Amino acid sequence: MLNQKILASILILLPLLWGQDPEGEHHDDTPEESTWQQPTPSPRRTRWGWQYYQELGYNQFLGIPDTLRNSVEGLGSIKINLSWLPHLRIGSALYIGAGFGVAIRETRFEEPISLYKTASNTFGYTLDSLPPSVQAKSKFQLGYLRIPLEMGFLYKKFNFAVFGFGEALLWAKHKRKYREGSDLTRAVVYGNHNFRTNPLQYGVGARVGYKGIGLFATYNLSSLWEGQNGPANVRALQAGIYFFEGTRAKARVKKTRLTATSL
Repeated sequence: MLNQKILASILILLPLLWGQDPEGEHHDDTPEESTWQQPTPSPRRTRWGWQYYQELGYNQFLGIPDTLRNSVEGLGSIKINLSWLPHLRIGSALYIGAGFGVAIRETRFEEPISLYKTASNTFGYTLDSLPPSVQAKSKFQLGYLRIPLEMGFLYKKFNFAVFGFGEALLWAKHKRKYREGSDLTRAVVYGNHNFRTNPLQYGVGARVGYKGIGLFATYNLSSLWEGQNGPANVRALQAGIYFFEGTRAKARVKKTRLTATSL
């Protein structure tokens, strides 16, 4: 009987002893502390950029008839072109790009050349016969929308590029000016007249520059007139200086998500 009482007492005490914490051990039910890890921005090199060109060029039509060529006024045939070129960088320096711009080709003549469309719908020209007391000049201007495709090298303010381009005629203008004493007379032909020129042109070009200024040249592979519309094999040439800015691009930073880690 006594043994049974002792055994029953042991069975009652065992669960109580099992539920107690060992000496020195303490459990804290408070939540574990968390710290926020400061994100480290991971910069990513920008691939897309753009450039802006301003070209001041001398214009010349190669292959024009002697009557016109001998009358060309060199310094008066300088005009400005404007181009905007988005591009894709390849590595640290190379790039390819395609954009748009306006190219103006203007040739001035020291004599009163008259350009016109003949009755047979072709290009014609004559040299006006005027008395010596009359001073006369004339000019011929063509404006194009230019679409360039360029491959180049831009590194530490040095720029070298080769490009091809297509052009669509925007306007054509022929202006004559006569002065006798204090009398001045101007005659302008413009608007929808294209003087039978080919409205679509194409060519090649190159440029090299440093610190925002350099030299450029373009040459039209297409003829200014086609077939029987005018003089054969007349092609435009431009050469001069250009101004540019280093590549511009919007900086992009790779986003890093904030995460919590438990100590």
